[in-house]
Amino acid sequence: MRAAVQVSIVVGLLIACQGCASQGASRMEGTWDLVEAKYTPPDPNFNLTEWRVIKTLTKTHWAFLSQKRAAPKLTSWTNDTELLAAAKAFAAGGGTYTLDGDTYTEHIDFFNAPNYVGTSVRWKITWEGDEWIQTGVFPMKAFGLGDQDMELYERYRRVK
Repeated sequence: MRAAVQVSIVVGLLIACQGCASQGASRMEGTWDLVEAKYTPPDPNFNLTEWRVIKTLTKTHWAFLSQKRAAPKLTSWTNDTELLAAAKAFAAGGGTYTLDGDTYTEHIDFFNAPNYVGTSVRWKITWEGDEWIQTGVFPMKAFGLGDQDMELYERYRRVK
């Protein structure tokens, strides 16, 4: 009888621990609006007031979509100048992610800058109410996209 009680306690603790591990990921699930962003050095092509950025997370995957609020309109699918301007007004990426405590790692499967596909980027996350703050270093130098890496601070608010 005593062994059965001990086994029940161990099983109960294991189930509770599994719930705790998935709680962090489930807290992140949903769609998020980027409401504040700071980049050092500043990104000359990005001003948050000009862009709409959302990030969506499931239990295992993440994706972001970003488009200029006043994106240029196309008059033809064959006009390279218009297509280039439209491409510069849109960004996207996605893949899988892992969460270990406050370390959120994005494993990149798709990205508008193909240099990042197949890589992983780690971020520190914190919570303030229903807002999620992501900070860390976005690698640029190693991918030939800048003279130095970018310090990133992004604050997301859950879309209701």
